[in-house]
Amino acid sequence: MRHPAVAVLVAFGVLPLAACSGASADPPPAAGVDLKAFDAAATPGNGLWLLSGAAVADEVVAAAHAAGSVHYTGTFTELTLGTPDTEPAPGRTLAVDFTGRPGEAIARISAGDVAFEAVLVDGRTYVRGNAAYAAHTGLVEVEQGFVCSIGEETFLAEWAPLLRPANLVAALLESSESLTVTPPAGEEPTVSVTVGASDGPVGSMAVQRSGPPLPVTFTAGDGTGDGNFAFTAWGEPVDVSAPIDPAVDCAS
Repeated sequence: MRHPAVAVLVAFGVLPLAACSGASADPPPAAGVDLKAFDAAATPGNGLWLLSGAAVADEVVAAAHAAGSVHYTGTFTELTLGTPDTEPAPGRTLAVDFTGRPGEAIARISAGDVAFEAVLVDGRTYVRGNAAYAAHTGLVEVEQGFVCSIGEETFLAEWAPLLRPANLVAALLESSESLTVTPPAGEEPTVSVTVGASDGPVGSMAVQRSGPPLPVTFTAGDGTGDGNFAFTAWGEPVDVSAPIDPAVDCAS
């Protein structure tokens, strides 16, 4: 059985081919933490490890929503099924590089042969891509330069979770059958959220130990493939500008 967190990653890669991070010096515990059991002096940090299950996901997703902007990169590689004569082998790879916040971002995404760049700013979406992306969208102009549309739905609906970081974090965590947090050791700056399933853990998300429990890395893998994500610059200002002289303007 494919674990839901891994299935989320697979879905991102397959769909198109088939058709403020500052930590407080003395941070409060996360919402929902039992203050009577929380000893910040003995184990400094935000106390996320005192929670479990849906409460962990709620806190991490809420922190991502509140931060707004982020730079994240990620890859997921499918593992093709083996045969009696062959071993399982790496298949298609999804890769994403995102900087910004929902509606104000620059994203570069590839999935198999498809590759494109998207700029979201001022309520408009600009995309350009390779021949495979042009064939997928039916827009030959994207090979010549950016094509503009109003909103995000025209070109990017199938990629939406990758363009909204908090939604991506939610998909990775909230699909799990169980979440547990390992208490921090020593002066480690992160704590580990184990993404579990009925037959054992398949992934892990490192989140900030102090201040908001923002994601730092995420890894997951099972018999269908494996993925890795890295998150930085949570909450930092972003500066996104519309491309100059797009091949197809929104007014066209």
